Amino acid sequence: MKVSAYIIAGGEGKRLGQPKWGIELGGGPMIARVAAALSAVASDGEATVVARSRIEVAGLRVITDSPPAGFDEAGGPLVGIYTALLDAQSEWLIAAACDLPFVSGELFKRLLSECSDDNDAVVPIQPDGTPQPLCAAYRVAACLPAVKQAIVDGRLSMFALLDRVRTRFVPFEDLAVLPGSDRFFFNINTPEDLAIASEMIRSGR
Repeated sequence: MKVSAYIIAGGEGKRLGQPKWGIELGGGPMIARVAAALSAVASDGEATVVARSRIEVAGLRVITDSPPAGFDEAGGPLVGIYTALLDAQSEWLIAAACDLPFVSGELFKRLLSECSDDNDAVVPIQPDGTPQPLCAAYRVAACLPAVKQAIVDGRLSMFALLDRVRTRFVPFEDLAVLPGSDRFFFNINTPEDLAIASEMIRSGR
């Protein structure tokens, strides 16, 4: 199965005082941690960054949001997923937000193992019981038209996509056996989150 990998770079990170894709964590760019995990499962060994505007990220290919004709590009992560689906030259893609620094290749391999003819999206459930659609696998042929229609309808939530395709939700219990599972879905939204993540790395937790 051919798989393409994408990092959704996200917005301005106003609470952090800088764009999330530019944040340093653990002695290097946070986005590089996500890229390394995604590259482990990409068929070409590469992860592509999807950004709202033109940015430079060392060592990574970058593409910019490309919403359907006539629609504003400020559509959040759903437009980022749409752009990735347009770009992908594969049957499936796997995508993750840039603010999930503790994702791993093992997590992505586990999600991809759930891809089958019976589903079009594979989405993990977090420890709190909520889905995480920005750390998930999507079948390109089925999800591209579904995302486009959601955007045209003005439904810009990621859940608008999951409602329109056959989605396999992977229970957290199935992921808990993987190393580092307790922090897979820890995301960085505030300076406090960043401080906690830095301490987790320093302490080896």
